[in-house]
Amino acid sequence: MADISYELKQELINDAHLRVARSVLEETRNDLRTRIEGLEKTRSSVDRLMAMAGRPREVVSTIAATQAELHKVEASLASLDKVVEHLSPQLIEHAETYVRTECPEFLKGLATVNDFADWQRSIERFQRKMEAYLRAVGTARNMISSGYNRVEKRISKGADEALGLAILAAAELEEETAFINRVADAHQSAVADTPHATAVLPRVPVASFREWTERLRQVNDIAAIQEEFARILGMCELLQSTGIVALDEAVKRATHEHSELSHSFVLGYLRQLRAHADEHWFKQEETASRVQRMERELLGYSNFPFELEA
Repeated sequence: MADISYELKQELINDAHLRVARSVLEETRNDLRTRIEGLEKTRSSVDRLMAMAGRPREVVSTIAATQAELHKVEASLASLDKVVEHLSPQLIEHAETYVRTECPEFLKGLATVNDFADWQRSIERFQRKMEAYLRAVGTARNMISSGYNRVEKRISKGADEALGLAILAAAELEEETAFINRVADAHQSAVADTPHATAVLPRVPVASFREWTERLRQVNDIAAIQEEFARILGMCELLQSTGIVALDEAVKRATHEHSELSHSFVLGYLRQLRAHADEHWFKQEETASRVQRMERELLGYSNFPFELEA
């Protein structure tokens, strides 16, 4: 394991003592609860026997003393929680600083989150290209309907020019689709060997907008042309109404997952650091003094009641 800063080392040692202290307190609390539960079960029958013998109810006083001890332990646990709540965030932050320095793959994966920042703009561009294509297709459909030569089964020159503009709009829409998908592919490749490998960006469904539009020039029957227009517009509206929303939601999920993966990786590495601290630096005989000192420094008092021997 690479060199660990003095500050992080001391935080890891404190953390080890706090974990041991919590373990001792929880074990003691559970033992006292079990003892009280057992005393409560026998109290009524013992009370009757003691009354018949003219002796005081010793079980009641024993329960009271045990409960008082339990309250003391629970108060100690509450104090310990406050210390941990205060120290835990800075331990995690310093562990992340260590990970950033010692794990190039983490830094590489973290840097790819910049792709997400521009993703919303890419979706907006795609939406604009889609709207431009829909307008061009709508214009071409109207011109074909109004200027169609039913005798010669031929669209007008103006309608053909409108189709040409729609084909250009289709090409731009396909280029935008391809670009978004290339960004998603590049991002997935970039995070492949990092802790963020599963936080992938979504892809836009690939549709043959240009091919569909060009095919309109080859249809001679006006009814068939209108049917083809309806199919194209239906596909576009479906993609626009559901696909864009799905893209946006997928990006938000990927962004959240990216953050969660970063945090999980840091916590996983922190477990390794804790194991190292437990093995090499922890001395159980120092737990009581360490915990009491931390409580006094952070809370102004100490509630930890045990002296632990090695």
